[in-house]
Amino acid sequence: MAANGAQAVATDPYVLSGEQYKESLRDGRHVVVAGEDVDDVTTHPSFRRAVENLAGFFDAQYDPQLRDVLTFVDPESGERYSTSWLVPRSREDLERRREALKVSTFHTLGAFGRPPDYGSTIAMGYLSLLDKFEAADPRFAANIRAWVDTAAKRNAICADVLAEPQSDRTLPNNQKPGRLRVVEERPDGVVLYGAKAVGSVAAIGHYCTIANLLFKDMDPACNIWCQVPVGTENLTLVARERVTGDVTPEDHPLDAFGDEPDTFFIFDHVFVPWEDVFVYQKPEVLGLYYPVCTLAHWHILARLWYRGELFAGLAQAVVDALGTEAIPGVRSAVAEVFAYAQTLKAFVLAAEQTGRVTASGVFVPDQAMTTPGRLFSIEQYPRVMQIIRDLTGQGMISRYPESTWEREEIAGKLEEFTAGHGITARDKNRIFGLAWDMTCSSHAMRVALFENVNATPPAWIREEIFRSYDRSEALRAVHERAGTETGRPPADGAPERPSTFELIRREAERSRA
Repeated sequence: MAANGAQAVATDPYVLSGEQYKESLRDGRHVVVAGEDVDDVTTHPSFRRAVENLAGFFDAQYDPQLRDVLTFVDPESGERYSTSWLVPRSREDLERRREALKVSTFHTLGAFGRPPDYGSTIAMGYLSLLDKFEAADPRFAANIRAWVDTAAKRNAICADVLAEPQSDRTLPNNQKPGRLRVVEERPDGVVLYGAKAVGSVAAIGHYCTIANLLFKDMDPACNIWCQVPVGTENLTLVARERVTGDVTPEDHPLDAFGDEPDTFFIFDHVFVPWEDVFVYQKPEVLGLYYPVCTLAHWHILARLWYRGELFAGLAQAVVDALGTEAIPGVRSAVAEVFAYAQTLKAFVLAAEQTGRVTASGVFVPDQAMTTPGRLFSIEQYPRVMQIIRDLTGQGMISRYPESTWEREEIAGKLEEFTAGHGITARDKNRIFGLAWDMTCSSHAMRVALFENVNATPPAWIREEIFRSYDRSEALRAVHERAGTETGRPPADGAPERPSTFELIRREAERSRA
């Protein structure tokens, strides 16, 4: 990504180079993988390649061709910052963030669901609702402002830590042993005990933004949102086994650059100072989490659009290599992949076009567009992967490693017998290697599973679409044309349907009563 592949030399205090990024990870964090403590995530086999991958993105901030895309100059201070931390005050700002998002997606081929520019969208979500945090407790708003400023100056990667640990679902929420909760209040802060799950990229990031969702039988001690630096004392990150190995870029053009680590968080009496707390003992604020994620959901959808474009490019490369474009069925299949990418593009652009500026002065996309877009993206994702598998025919099964091609007598026969349409047999093999990494490998399956839950499970998205879809005008027109009196929609000015979180909150109040 950096010019000529060279390591960048940092010149701006708030824009990390790749080397500075790697050094920032040596903070004494406690990471465990395969039963062993990790001394340094930048050199450990389970993380090294992923770290190098993201370091390339940080170096790209100094690439002359990308500098004005990946960084910006703050008009007030005159300092240069990463575009990852650009607060979108207008649609143009959001589009500028998306240009940077495209770079991070093409850099990782979209396989990192939490690239460096993702976590800041949660921070922007907090800023977008700052007036509501201010109303709940002015200290919360002040803490959010201060933390966003600090994280921006660190060019930080943030992990959004939300998921509850998977355990016995028959237990009430307020009895689950893993629930993350405050076990001690102190004059200078609170102490957390419990767990969180699936903290993607946290092991090679800087901060965790912690949030507990509102449940009807919620333990009041769980009523907290905060931020925790990854290197905090008594915080342990337990990483899953890696799904990529020590492979070469020729054999595995995607997997050779590492996989995004997912981790389980153990909070064994972790101290959080009051200045790092965003919400505490304010159940009415916990219902804001879905709107806090408005920009995060837009980022997820836009990344899947660009990943859809990469799938489209891969499909065309396979067809070109095999010379199958003249077959009607092949063209029809490839058109499905193209349509997938274009449909996601339409959702993203529509969400930006119909976005709005919040009372706190942050431009946010229209959730009425991003929500059904996310549903479409994850429901069609497996179909797109299968189409590409079908297009390759025997190609992905009959792949040969780089070591085989170095045998001249074997390579010569493979070239003679298996050359593609205007492409050498070895280059065809390379294309199928990438197709394998994107659609068939353990890494590909991990990414597909991640996408299925990353954009929120489909059932929840459908519930939100049912709640939020504005059908009032059309419903009124139907009743007027039918001449019906009963079942008329509420008059103008009537309150809108309560959100899913509001319904949960009301149920919680009834349960407590």
